[in-house]
Amino acid sequence: MRSIIKLMNQNKPKLRELDPTTLQRIKEGIYLVKIISETEVTARKCDYYAGNATDQEIAKFFQEEANTLKKVKNLLQEYFESITQE
Repeated sequence: MRSIIKLMNQNKPKLRELDPTTLQRIKEGIYLVKIISETEVTARKCDYYAGNATDQEIAKFFQEEANTLKKVKNLLQEYFESITQE
């Protein structure tokens, strides 16, 4: 059984150790994905609260926050795309 697995893996490329810069970019990408996801969720919650608010001032506040969060999410998304294209 072991010899069969060795033969199957013989022609596969070997993984080598990644350099510190690549590791840092991978970690940064993982954190960015989490932050982008959380920002999207928060923006949707603000939209929800703005729709349910009875006071116009509170609704306006939540809508402004949602718009700000959407802009931040777009900036983070562009940054993520820029670091993953290299």
